[in-house]
Amino acid sequence: MSQFQYVCGECGFRTSWTTESQGAQWQESHYAHRHPGIPPGGTVRVRERGRSGGGGGGGCLGLVGVLFLVLLAASTCRGMTRATPEPAGVVWVVGH
Repeated sequence: MSQFQYVCGECGFRTSWTTESQGAQWQESHYAHRHPGIPPGGTVRVRERGRSGGGGGGGCLGLVGVLFLVLLAASTCRGMTRATPEPAGVVWVVGH
């Protein structure tokens, strides 16, 4: 889902990142109060949001955390299996 930010063409006022319709309403309200008689103008900035929701790389951080836990568990299990001594074998001596 995209987010939008409207920037006033007269004074540089910026709305916060929000939906397209909410940003347009804020822009119209700003022009009505600060620049009466001038039609709303300026620029619109669009920010695409990633699959993680915040776009900040949270999904990557989660993946690294899970990978760390898997490696930690694997190294712990490997150490536990080597700590158990192997059973003694039977040696047969033939001919004595």
